[in-house]
Amino acid sequence: MDGFLLQTAESLSDSFPAGEMWELLQAEKEHVAQTILSGGLSREDLRVTSECEASEEADREITWRRRETLEERLRAINDAQDRLIDGGYGTCVECGHQVGVKRLCADPAASLCINCQSLTEGELIKRKP
Repeated sequence: MDGFLLQTAESLSDSFPAGEMWELLQAEKEHVAQTILSGGLSREDLRVTSECEASEEADREITWRRRETLEERLRAINDAQDRLIDGGYGTCVECGHQVGVKRLCADPAASLCINCQSLTEGELIKRKP
């Protein structure tokens, strides 16, 4: 099945190497999924140093927040792979303009062009107390 999906993704567009993007997304997906499944959230991953020991409750909170972040990333990767299959990869889901190739190389799961991403982040900043 992966071979079929990869062939489908490769035939979508000449503007970016779909096969390479699929492979990048798949490799990151496997890494994120393995991290979630193994519970391999070390103190290094949690960015808690020995100088600043957190309480057990704070450790649990950090672990859950890190897990939520990993799960969000996994969803973004799955969505990007869906866009590759559907032919929408590289197109901003908000405005329909092209997502820059450099942006996609930096984050293969990017779904927004830089302008829409900036607007989204600006809205999030305004909402924070």
